[in-house]
Amino acid sequence: MSRRRVKSRAGFTLVELLVVIAIIGILIALLLPAVQMAREAARRISCGNNLKQYGLAVHLYHDTHKQLPPAGTFQNRAGRDWNQNMAPRIGWQVRIMPFMEQNALYERLNMNAINAHLTRVPWEGRTIEARRIQVPYAMCPSDPRDRVRGAWAQASYSGNLGSQLVTSNNGSCNTFTTLNLHRMPGSGANHGNSSDVNAVNGIFSRHGMDIRLASITDGTSNTFLVGEVLMDCTDHTSGWWNFNGGGNAHASTSAPLNTMTTCARNQQEAIDRGYLNPQCWQKNNWNYSWGFRSKHPTGAQFALCDGSVTFINQTIDYATYQYMGSRNDGKVVEQ
Repeated sequence: MSRRRVKSRAGFTLVELLVVIAIIGILIALLLPAVQMAREAARRISCGNNLKQYGLAVHLYHDTHKQLPPAGTFQNRAGRDWNQNMAPRIGWQVRIMPFMEQNALYERLNMNAINAHLTRVPWEGRTIEARRIQVPYAMCPSDPRDRVRGAWAQASYSGNLGSQLVTSNNGSCNTFTTLNLHRMPGSGANHGNSSDVNAVNGIFSRHGMDIRLASITDGTSNTFLVGEVLMDCTDHTSGWWNFNGGGNAHASTSAPLNTMTTCARNQQEAIDRGYLNPQCWQKNNWNYSWGFRSKHPTGAQFALCDGSVTFINQTIDYATYQYMGSRNDGKVVEQ
């Protein structure tokens, strides 16, 4: 009786391989958004922790000096030209360094120099200008910009200038300037270029106002202190060391949250991305570029003046956004 040989299979057929590949592709497509969401959630938590550090440090500075840290050189010198060469030309982020575990670096700065940030200090086996040194809390992990670019350590956070008058280089790009709509009372100093507390309704100005927690009459839990910004969207790219850098006092609530017009590299890109008024894409249109924005989906994070941190959705009521930018408009905020 003859036996019939059974021929063994050597492997998968082409159809079976294609089916397996298709299944793997579907699983990856399903899992990738979840992985990306988990990564963004972790980045957002880290970013929020940075803001908490800022809030705590500002309060510690206030406890020590009985005022909030000045964001400019000309504290209590009304009428001075903000561009006048006077020492030490640093921002508020430099002043809080002793309260951010950066006292060793801070004490090396020459505060008598016109530009204290040019002080050469030893760092990682070499001697460099202080302004090239980056600190661990100054950049949000979601911000893709280099931590140090050119001669400057970069920033993902800026002090709140307020619901303030900020005009563009291009006069046809002054969209958000109407009093009681795009800015609240006490916002008459263009770009916040004043040390007069009655001309700037935010917390910081490049002229270094004498602001105290008691000056925040709308309540510290209702007023922005520090918020997220993107240096890729502004021409003030000298980070957080310089009083004229985008990480100092260069963000107003007058531009709606996450207005990305000046983040485009040209007008066509602004058109393709559907940005508001793409003809205003140039970064010196400050009415647009001096705003809060982030790479987080749907909004940005802020440290409030009581030290807490909150996420603000970009769909926030525009009037409410103005009230939260101003420290003394007398309005009740309903978040």
